[in-house]
Amino acid sequence: MPDLRPLERVPSQARTVCDLFEHQVRTRPGATALRTARRSWTYAELGRVTARLARRLRRRGAGPGSVVGLLAPRGVAAITGVVAILRSGAACLPLDPADPPRRNQEVLADAGCDQVLTAAPTPWLPAAQLIDDPTLRGEDDAAPPPHAASPLDLAYAITTSGSTGRPKVVGVPHQGLFNLMVASIEDLGLIEPGDVMLWTTAVTVDSTMHDCLMPLCCGACLAVPGDADLPASRMVRTARSLGATVLEIPAAVLGPYGRSLLPRLAASGVRLVITGGSQLDGPGLADAGGPVVWNGYGPTETSVAPTWYRCVPSTPRWVPIGRPIRGVRAYVLDEDLSPVPDGQEGQLYIGGAGVARGYLGLPGRTAAVFLPDPYAELPGQRMYATGDRVRKGPDGELSFLGRVDDQVKISGFRVEIGEVEHALRECPGVVDAAVLLREDAPGGAAVVAFLAGTPAPGEEITDRLRDRLPGHMIPRLHVWLDALPLNRPGKVDRTALRAIPLTGAARRDGHG
Repeated sequence: MPDLRPLERVPSQARTVCDLFEHQVRTRPGATALRTARRSWTYAELGRVTARLARRLRRRGAGPGSVVGLLAPRGVAAITGVVAILRSGAACLPLDPADPPRRNQEVLADAGCDQVLTAAPTPWLPAAQLIDDPTLRGEDDAAPPPHAASPLDLAYAITTSGSTGRPKVVGVPHQGLFNLMVASIEDLGLIEPGDVMLWTTAVTVDSTMHDCLMPLCCGACLAVPGDADLPASRMVRTARSLGATVLEIPAAVLGPYGRSLLPRLAASGVRLVITGGSQLDGPGLADAGGPVVWNGYGPTETSVAPTWYRCVPSTPRWVPIGRPIRGVRAYVLDEDLSPVPDGQEGQLYIGGAGVARGYLGLPGRTAAVFLPDPYAELPGQRMYATGDRVRKGPDGELSFLGRVDDQVKISGFRVEIGEVEHALRECPGVVDAAVLLREDAPGGAAVVAFLAGTPAPGEEITDRLRDRLPGHMIPRLHVWLDALPLNRPGKVDRTALRAIPLTGAARRDGHG
């Protein structure tokens, strides 16, 4: 019998996501916490399983100040591991079992992991603890879970690509994750106790920490699909079969396909779609009578998404990234770290509760981008230099303009890649577009457009672009693909695009 008592959204004494989860275990033990196509788990059941595993981790040395690795694909074992690690007081470092062992070993060493949880026996990690260990079932369920971490202790660590070829490990404290949860539940309305959140993201992406823990922090249900991959073609069917009401779709997918996808999701029962990961370039996302769309923005270094924007019928195609949530400060500054007037371009800096501790084991790189915050009320606060160029409009909404380092030069002219991609998506037959400067192009360095959709003659594309762009910004070569390749976080995989041969590419005049 489900527990239908009124829910206290965020208890006043709560300080971490562990506090929020344990509140649900105490007050709604019979409510469904986790669901797959085969079975479901109540909050009481999930609470017992994760408490057993947390106690074992604690006995083996895990706790505040330590980092525990998690080697598991998306699934019940993975979310069990995440919750258990957090309840042990340690920080969770998710890793992909499909990644090369050498890379994972380097990441574990950089993060100082002494313990690792795995979903299956792993030859190169013989000492790892199995998440679903039969010996755990004989432990005393009456024992309380370990003492939870404090707001300043690390909650999780996420790898990001590094310019040296070795990934950086970002450490995020509980206060940033907790602040995001409270804003998501109380201010944005992203989740409600009666919702079912469909888990669509990869375990190693920071938005998983938000998407998976958010329902468990407010008494809702997390639905776990059985497929390793969940492309747009299967998303509607999966959402319907698991009763999903909320899910996340990467901006790289929602932008080109949202107009057709959103009405079908609404018909299947989805009320709200979260998106992010890259610039959302999509027309009419609030016009088709589909679910509410919230666009979340934020680097990993700022606790998933410090700013949010709700799409409305008047939303421009180049969707804003919105306003900062509670506890977060957003500054638009020039090169001297002075505020720029509204309407002018500057770099976005994020301060407040969402700022990460930094890159684990890399104090030099941390100091380069985590700077003293000269505008904070209290001394000792820091802000993160995002490297993103933005503009604040008269309504206070922030608009993303591109990366500080996302400018290339052709014949002495600066070319803004994002502006070219935006113009291409409005050309005949183009559903999605990505642009690169390719030094290996026939005839020398060239701006190359990779396009998905219905191939159109090159001269049609070029004629349309001439009305919008100066000549030096018009791509010289066009490469049509069935779909743009995406990486694990759901962004366009530009590394894969750089490897595509250009020998058969069409020139902008339409000739091969």
